This record gives sequence, structure tokens and C-alpha cells, in this order.
Amino acid sequence: MKEQKKSSWGAAMVSFFKEYLFNFSGPGHLYYDENLTNEGKRKKNYIWRVLLLVTAVGVALLPFIAWNMFVPDVLWAKIVAVVVCEGYVVFIISMEIIQIKDELKEDMLKIGGYKITPKGSISLFKEIDFKIVQTEYSYTILISKKPLKWLYKKFYVTIYGRHGKVKKIELVRADKKYSTKYETMNDTVLEKLQEENNRFLRKCLGIPSKKSMSGVEYHYEWGQIQSFYDNRSCRIGIVIMF
Repeated sequence: MKEQKKSSWGAAMVSFFKEYLFNFSGPGHLYYDENLTNEGKRKKNYIWRVLLLVTAVGVALLPFIAWNMFVPDVLWAKIVAVVVCEGYVVFIISMEIIQIKDELKEDMLKIGGYKITPKGSISLFKEIDFKIVQTEYSYTILISKKPLKWLYKKFYVTIYGRHGKVKKIELVRADKKYSTKYETMNDTVLEKLQEENNRFLRKCLGIPSKKSMSGVEYHYEWGQIQSFYDNRSCRIGIVIMF
């Protein structure tokens, strides 16, 4: 009987310890995540990152802790030790930043627990998470009942479908300061929140393909992601279009 895949922190810890202990005696790097879901694998990667971070901090502090353990008059040995240790720390941190950005790009079409494919079926979205606000002719609009996670922030999600296929997804940050209030939302506030969205996209997706008055745009083979704001309706958000 095939073992059911797990996503708990306990399962991730078991997989982590197997990799940590058994890789010393195995050829290359062995993986023990066959019983983990994608979420479980992500949690295991978090554990590895914590270990690498602790190791990096230890290596960074080592030359200063052991400074007086070197022969006092051999200054070059101390300098070499500092350069080697700090260089190793910079390398480790740089590699982790690159890996995190790559993971975020892989998840750009994952909202909550939904892995969205370009022009995927509107029936993918479950009634427990979304409510239908319009269904007429060939158009369907769904709105999330609660905030859903996209990349590492939470958003209220609106799905626009046509002929049963997803055409557009609007994401509005769930932070309290993004709530629409006509009496407090002026151009200055809107522009500030818009720039915050732009920074979020740059951090997750890198340099934008295009900049415009309304925000930043990222173009892909399947469609595009862009930030937007409308001062007439006080709407600020991010849109994914297929």
C-alpha cells in the first residue's frame, strides 16, 4: 500500500534528520522526501535554512572569538582567517537568497492551496473558499471568503472567468491599511500603498519587464503580472492576466 504523503512539521523534521545523518555515509546528497507533499518539502527547506543561518553566524563570529588564539605577531594569519570566514558567510547567504527568489518565482501561480494553470478551469476554486458574485452569459466572478496566501503575503482574491476558464485574477492586500475608505484614501495614500506593492513584486519577481504610471509589469509566455491603482474607485492591488 502506497504511503500517504504528509506536510506536517513532524514529517519534515524526520526527513531532515534522515538527510542530515545519512548523507555522511552516502554518495552525494541523498533526499528523503518521497513521503512529503510540496508544502512538507518547503518546511524541510526552512529547517535547512535555519541550520545554515546558525552555521553562518557561527563562522562569521569565529575569527573574532578566536582572534587571540592565533600567534600574536602573525597578523596576516588573522586577516586571512577573517577574509575566508566572512567570504564563506557571504557566499552561503547569497546562495540562499537566490534559492528563495527561485522558489517564489515557481509559486507565482499558486494562491492559497490552488496551483493555477494558464487558462485553467474556473471549477478549480471550491465553494468553501470562494463565493460566486456574478454568473451571466459566459462570464463568472468569484471572490474569496477569506484572505489567501500568495507568495508570502495574504490577499483577498477575485477570480474572473470566461467560458469556464480563468482569464484574470485580482489580488488586494489583506492588511488593514489597504481597506477601502473614501474619507481617508487620497492620492498620497494610494501612491504610497502602490509603491509598497511595487516593492513587494520586485522583491519576489525581480526587475520588472516594464514600468508605467500605474505600476510595474512582468511579462511571461502565459500572460503577465502587474500592480495597479485607481484613484477614482480607491482600488490598489495586483493583477494576474492570462
